[in-house]
This record gives sequence, C-alpha cells and structure tokens, in this order.
Amino acid sequence: MVDQEYDFQALENATVFDSEHSKIGTVGQVYLDDETGEPTFVTVNMGLFGTRETFVPVDATQRLDEGLIIPFSKAYIKDAPAIDADQHITPEEEREVVRYYANGGAEDRPRSGRGGDQMVAHEERLNVGTRQQEAGRAHLRKRVRTQTEQIEVPVRHEELVVERERIDPGSPEARSDAPIREAADDEEVITLRKERPVVEKETVATEKVNVGKRTVQDSKSVSAEVRKEEIDVEDDGDASSAAGR
Repeated sequence: MVDQEYDFQALENATVFDSEHSKIGTVGQVYLDDETGEPTFVTVNMGLFGTRETFVPVDATQRLDEGLIIPFSKAYIKDAPAIDADQHITPEEEREVVRYYANGGAEDRPRSGRGGDQMVAHEERLNVGTRQQEAGRAHLRKRVRTQTEQIEVPVRHEELVVERERIDPGSPEARSDAPIREAADDEEVITLRKERPVVEKETVATEKVNVGKRTVQDSKSVSAEVRKEEIDVEDDGDASSAAGR
C-alpha cells in the first residue's frame, strides 16, 4: 500500500513501474479527494509519446525511491476502465476502477488446471501520436530606404521690357507750360517677380501585407523496436507422453 505521509507533489511526474519493475510510463495527473484533500487516483502516461492515460488508485500503488510501482502487469494496467483524464471523475467511475484493481491481477498470478502451471506471454505494441513543436517563425519588419527623386517644376519670372518712343517737338503733346526744375528727381520703381520651386512632403500608404497561417496535412513514417515474448516448451524424459494422456 502507498505511504500516506507524502503529498501529491511527490507523485507528479514520478516514474511508474509494473510488477516486474519495468518502467511503463510516468504520472500524468494527481486527483485529490474533495473532502480530505488527499491523493486518491493518479493517471499514468503509457503511450509511446504520452498519448494514453490510465487511472490507478493511489492505494493500489507502492512508493519507491525511484518512483511508483503498481503490482500488476503492464497489459493489465493498460486494460483498466477508460476514463477521460480531462474531467472530474465520478463516484461510479471511482468504484469501477477500485473494483478492477481489487479483483484483478489474476493474469499475474500462477493459475493451475489439471495439476499444471500456466505461463502468459506478452508483447509490446506501438501507440503513436503527434506532438507540436516550433518549425519556424516569420518576422515582419519595416525598413526606411532613402532615395533622391528629381522632378522638373515649371517656374515663371518677370523681365524688364524697355521701349523708347520719340516725340515730335512741334506736336501739341510736346508743348508743356510746366517749367523744368533744376533739381528734378523723378523716380519710378518697378518690382520684378519670379517663381521658385518649393518642396513639401506628405506620407501616403503604398502597400499592405496580410500574413496568416494554414495547416497542411502530411504523413511521416516512424519506427521503433518492440519486444515480444514467445514460450518454448522443452520436454524432458517422458514429459511428452505424460502430457498426451
């Protein structure tokens, strides 16, 4: 029976062994009693990639320094009642698992018939699944590139145009009653104007990049070594003739 003094933190991720002290997986989840807070059930990850979990009562286990031992064969533990490990275990499911281990283990104990012993052969089977891992990352970055643009801008400017016209002294328009002053200083100022290029900048959007992800279905081959037990019968003396009676 399990030592009740260690808490559930000691159970998390503990290595699990079967009755032959062979590693069969690790503890996945620890279920506590709603009233006492004590660990009552653990789930064991037994798949090749930890994809299969089976329930085991804590009272049906034994605590070792290197992990947790369940005194049943791996095959018997895998055949335990199936319960969804992501939900709250119901009282009916608790009783079913407890009854399974309380009445079980028959295949692990020697059985006799007609005065003989029995041996059970086992084999390993692959349970495959998938596990997500990071395959790459995409980074979107903006960079500023500076370039020189040359644009022809039409500009206008004013030029001074001088036209001289002679006046006939004998014509009426040449006569004037105004005397000529000695210090005559008449001046007319004409302002000339021109256009010059003016550069102003504005920011406008030129491109939009939308990035998303899609899932592509593919298949990959995996391989692993599995072991299988085979039973050979060797006859000594008159054993074959006795077995045929």
